[in-house]
Amino acid sequence: MSDQDASINKWKHMLYSYQVNPECVDDFFALETCKLALEAVELGNFGIGCIVVNPNGDIVAKGYNRVFYPYFRSDRHAEMVVMDKIEDNHRETNGMKGYTLYTSLESCPMCMARLIISGCKSIIHVADDPSGGMVHLKGNLPPMWIELARTQDFVKAKCSTELEEVAQHIFLFNAEELNERLRKRLK
Repeated sequence: MSDQDASINKWKHMLYSYQVNPECVDDFFALETCKLALEAVELGNFGIGCIVVNPNGDIVAKGYNRVFYPYFRSDRHAEMVVMDKIEDNHRETNGMKGYTLYTSLESCPMCMARLIISGCKSIIHVADDPSGGMVHLKGNLPPMWIELARTQDFVKAKCSTELEEVAQHIFLFNAEELNERLRKRLK
């Protein structure tokens, strides 16, 4: 077994034996995004997972980053994958008021723009992404985008510090290697 496989197995064991902390209101959903993020890593994608929860608290869509596998698609970020499922499979939904999207990592500019347009009420991220995330830079959006997002909540999850750290580690697990692959595509 390679070191990489051993590390993935370690994270898998941790996630599947983790006991949800009832004092952390987002812990269950944060855990689900981390499990999906690990699935993405196992397939050779960026370690980001995402779910959408309806107003009744049911998970109605799940997904993870698919930029590199099964084939290269620059738009297959976890949030995009999940929003495609929602918009394709829940056409009767008149807007997304009352829905919550959970993502294991703070959304990038492309995903944030789509989530603003979606009208999803709450967008909750488990781990910050200081170098690529847009939520912490929301005030720098063009005025029209700020106006469109005024009724939405882009916030950090109220989950355990342990899950936040796991989400960060899973994202960083192969990020350097995958970023290098992206750089080579642009040369």
